[in-house]
Amino acid sequence: MSSGAYEKLEGARARKFIERLNRAWIGGPFAAETTVVHARTLPFAEDWMLTEAGDATIMPEKRAVALDNGRECVPVEYNADFIPAFAAANAVCLTRDTAADYLRFWLEYMRAGPDRFLLVESLDDLPWREEPTPQARKSLAKSVTPLTLVDAGNGLFVFRAVLAFRDALIDATFSVTEKGGVEILKRTVIAEGLTLSDELTGF
Repeated sequence: MSSGAYEKLEGARARKFIERLNRAWIGGPFAAETTVVHARTLPFAEDWMLTEAGDATIMPEKRAVALDNGRECVPVEYNADFIPAFAAANAVCLTRDTAADYLRFWLEYMRAGPDRFLLVESLDDLPWREEPTPQARKSLAKSVTPLTLVDAGNGLFVFRAVLAFRDALIDATFSVTEKGGVEILKRTVIAEGLTLSDELTGF
C-alpha cells in the first residue's frame, strides 16, 4: 500500500481491525458485517496506518478515524496535542522528506474548538458556497501557493502555508520539530468575507 493511497481492507484484515477498534472505541461497537474500512500508510510513522471505518446502515452514518499498527488501535482525537503526543509516544523522527506530510496530517485533524484550518494548496481546494468572479479568482490565485519548506536545520523545519479559516484566507508560517512539535509562528490575513462552506462549521 503506497502512502497517500487508500486501500479497502477486506476479509480477516478488516475483521481484526474492527476488533481492535472496538476495544479502543468509546461508544457502541462497530459491526464487522456492515462496517467498511479503508486505510493508508503514514510516511512519517513506520508500521502505522491511518484508517477510516464507516457503517452506512446506521443513520446518521457511524464513522471512526483511527491510527493502527496491527497490534494497537488509537482513535484520532481532534485537537492540537493529539498528533504530537502520538509522535512522541512512537519515537517519530521527521526528515525533510516526511515533515510536510506530517504537517498536512496535523492540519487535517487539528481543530480550534468546532472550527478547523483547511490547508489550501490551490484555489480548487476551497469549498466555495458561491464561486468568485473571474477577476476575484485571478486575484486570489496570486496569493495561494502549495505548502512550502522555507528553512530547515538543527532538527527544525519551517513551512509557509495558506489556510482557510471560516471566511478568511490566511498566510501562515509554521515550525515543525523533528519530534513532531508544531507551532504557528506567524499569521497574516490575505482575504476576508469569502463565501465558503464547511461541513464542520456550517459556514
